[in-house]
Amino acid sequence: MNIASIPFYAFVLFTLSACGGGGGGEPSSTSNTVNTEASDTTSTNTQNNTDTSSDSDISGNDSTDANNGDQAAETVTYQLTFTRTWESDNFPTNFPGNSHFSPLVGLTHNQDGFIFKPSTTASAGMISMAETGSKTALKDEISTIQNAGHSNYLIDESGVSGSAKSVTFTFEASQQFPLLSVVSMVAPSPDWFIGLESFPLFTDNQWIDSQTIQLKVYDAGSDSGPRFSSTNQATSPAEPIMLLTSDPSDSDFSQGVHAQSGDYIGMIEIKRL
Repeated sequence: MNIASIPFYAFVLFTLSACGGGGGGEPSSTSNTVNTEASDTTSTNTQNNTDTSSDSDISGNDSTDANNGDQAAETVTYQLTFTRTWESDNFPTNFPGNSHFSPLVGLTHNQDGFIFKPSTTASAGMISMAETGSKTALKDEISTIQNAGHSNYLIDESGVSGSAKSVTFTFEASQQFPLLSVVSMVAPSPDWFIGLESFPLFTDNQWIDSQTIQLKVYDAGSDSGPRFSSTNQATSPAEPIMLLTSDPSDSDFSQGVHAQSGDYIGMIEIKRL
């Protein structure tokens, strides 16, 4: 049929229909990004920005089940290796002859199940662990956390002493309790300890596969001794937990690492089994 024979208004309608009138276009997509601006943190793929990342150097491969198109498991098992890097050649200032790390204690937990937080006052159990290496009081506190429904797994392992360089163990985590906290006394010391605080194992519906965390040293705030082998000098009132900074002639720390070299005192490697 010749278009010229179509009434004018019909021709207009035909033209508009051919041009595709309305709100069409390519569908847009959005992507979620996680802030990882902590200066000591490097990672691959997805990682949450937490207080833990700002107080330790984190690196590793956190590819996940979700990346493989599988549904994330409800419960998983991890292997944790704590390795000592504290030696007389990289921390020479007043290095103690009997240096070691006390037995490790910790838990997997939810947001309300933490055992310590920087800038807050340490609990009695944390002070006992940091000053003497004892786990007893802290394990009692963890039991209370578990009874309140904020944790389901206790970490109760040996430390690193004598000629040993590392300790390895396994632990369980679940989607309900996806955070990891673990501590050990830097021994001997007034009240210094290494710790991983509320480290996220499950984020964006994904379990991390592996991670390496370089550990900084904390001051529990309960003893004012300046050196590794200082005698007891109780701090009253107690001060908040802070990253250790000390005089260069005492132990030469700045914000938890060696002030001159930036060396860390130890590291934790986590691997999903």
